[in-house]
Amino acid sequence: MRRIVILAIAAFLAVSNALAEEGVWIRYPGDYEMWLGSDVQSRRIEHGTPCGVFWPEYSHWPQVTFEKEVNLEKPERIRVEACGDAYIQSPGMVFTDAEGYATIPAGNYTIQIRVKNAVKPPALKIGGPTVKTDKSWRVRWCPMESCQVATDENDCRMAYETVEPVKTEPDGKGGLIADFGRESMGILDYVVEGSGSFRIIYAESEEEAKAGTAADVWEEFNIPEENQESSHRTPFAMALRFVRFEVLSGNLKIKSVKLLREYLPIPYRGAFRCNDEEINRIWDVAAYTLHLTTREFFLDGIKRDRWVWSGDTRQSVNMAAYLFADNPVTRRTLTLLGGKDPIGAHVNTILDYTFFWIIAVDEYYMYSGDTEFVKQIWPRVKAYADWSLSRTDKDSFAVGRPGDWVFIDWAPGPMSLHGGAVSFQQVLFAESLRIAAQMAEVAGDEAKAKEYGKKSAELRAKIMPTFWNDERKALMHFKPENGEPAKELTRYANIFGIFLGYFDDAQKEAVVRNVLDNPDVMGIKTPYWQYYELESLCAIGRQETVLKRIKDYWGGMLKLGATSFWEEYDPRVEGVQHYAMYGRPFGKSLCHAWGASPVYLLPRYFLGVKPTKPGWEEYEVRPNLGGLEWMEGTIPTPFGEIRVKVHGNKIEVRSTGGKGTLIYPDGRRETILPQAASQE
Repeated sequence: MRRIVILAIAAFLAVSNALAEEGVWIRYPGDYEMWLGSDVQSRRIEHGTPCGVFWPEYSHWPQVTFEKEVNLEKPERIRVEACGDAYIQSPGMVFTDAEGYATIPAGNYTIQIRVKNAVKPPALKIGGPTVKTDKSWRVRWCPMESCQVATDENDCRMAYETVEPVKTEPDGKGGLIADFGRESMGILDYVVEGSGSFRIIYAESEEEAKAGTAADVWEEFNIPEENQESSHRTPFAMALRFVRFEVLSGNLKIKSVKLLREYLPIPYRGAFRCNDEEINRIWDVAAYTLHLTTREFFLDGIKRDRWVWSGDTRQSVNMAAYLFADNPVTRRTLTLLGGKDPIGAHVNTILDYTFFWIIAVDEYYMYSGDTEFVKQIWPRVKAYADWSLSRTDKDSFAVGRPGDWVFIDWAPGPMSLHGGAVSFQQVLFAESLRIAAQMAEVAGDEAKAKEYGKKSAELRAKIMPTFWNDERKALMHFKPENGEPAKELTRYANIFGIFLGYFDDAQKEAVVRNVLDNPDVMGIKTPYWQYYELESLCAIGRQETVLKRIKDYWGGMLKLGATSFWEEYDPRVEGVQHYAMYGRPFGKSLCHAWGASPVYLLPRYFLGVKPTKPGWEEYEVRPNLGGLEWMEGTIPTPFGEIRVKVHGNKIEVRSTGGKGTLIYPDGRRETILPQAASQE
């Protein structure tokens, strides 16, 4: 016997657009995402040293078997392509010839093809008159387990454009500093003369470019004996606005540099405009920030981490739904975060990031209506829900165990606490179990739907009696093990309690007064939690307050010269200290996914557009000008677009599909039918 060895380099790069008898590339679900995620996240460089993730990382199965039952009246000639070494196991089949064709016999039997590839995820494509690879095939990595195949339905190849620096200046030592005008991600294309060693500093600020090894991201290179000019490129795309070539030895001179800007070519399908030009500028920069961090996956920040974090992803799923409505990148990211068995830690090792991941899967489903994806990822949702339940304390609260990171936000005070229960974690845990119950219904798992629904209701019923302090009229932050809740007051659980309906009207009013409007309660410094605090204010109709906060906070970054939005911003800080974080002078990311939330907040809570059934089958429009004179925007959906214009008292909604409900400020409701609805 001989093996079929056909290397298909493009197996994971493009959909087959060939003739009808050709199949599509099929693979084991999640394998491509695990392989690609490992590759992408290995590109982080910190102070000249590669730095990989610190949570469990998964890879593809090196060998899988694809199978399908066929019933043929006569033999059939098929073409077999594989990413890896393929072996046809079915009896009576003729092995492929030099061109990759095989003849399969007539009859009713199961065709089985085993593919092995230790370097890339195994994949298979078969084309023939009736037998071809499609979603009806099954795949297994061991004899006892099989599942429906995944297909390569998308292309995540990057696009490129050449960008010249807007300014260059010599550093007086043979090197130079170049400014490309705005935050970007790309490959440097440069020309040198002579030989020697040099350091490339990839910087988001001019101060960082001049900081030498105090900069966060740099690499060192060496040009051997060379008398003539020579051209070079950096190995892969890095984040930067400024770059410095710092000559370390030899007679090297940097003659020129340009940037091959690298980006995911996805169009902006969403739009927002209003009478306030500062808000328009904020929306534009937020959209650009999200586009920079949307690549093979949703990355958190493009300079320092370059990793896939669930907290950033949950917000990116919502923001991208209103800007791109690009489902492939969302599916890839959620699949990567879901990992494989065995579970060795919470997602990214963080309690709430597991819960945010479950919530994000459901939010993607609401925007896309992608039932197939929910069914495919349901085993991972179930695995994490069960694992989280197995680690609760005697009161059924989610608590930090050894190896867990109880992260909430980058802020001073009692964030990471062990030996007890944090109120915010319980609110989020209960919500994730409620959502897991809904997904169980979609996946057809009635037993788990009942179990998770019951546990969510039980946990929710314990939260108010345990953490509510009637004297301070708010949820307390932390309850130590075997003790009463500490009287430490923070915003986190109270923010979520508002828009998840934990409070009656009197309690809600008290929480707003005693927590959200109380300057003595520790404030929010990161865009990450600005997202949630502003969302809670919008939920109670405080859009005017939110508009001012957006102008002060995101507008404050613009006034400091930001071309993308930051990981953290504190208006009380001055000068170069704006770039410091994690005890490092330039540790802060100046292009961070969670900085882009105006892209979500403005269409969701000012235009007031949200889906109420999966896939925007039904939706709601509840505009709130929030002090603006006029606003208009476009919301992308699976069926096309929803366009909303609000000019004073006039509201116009046009939609190409779905069934909408327009809710006026006075509470009146009107059905929106496809094409047009306009009233004054």
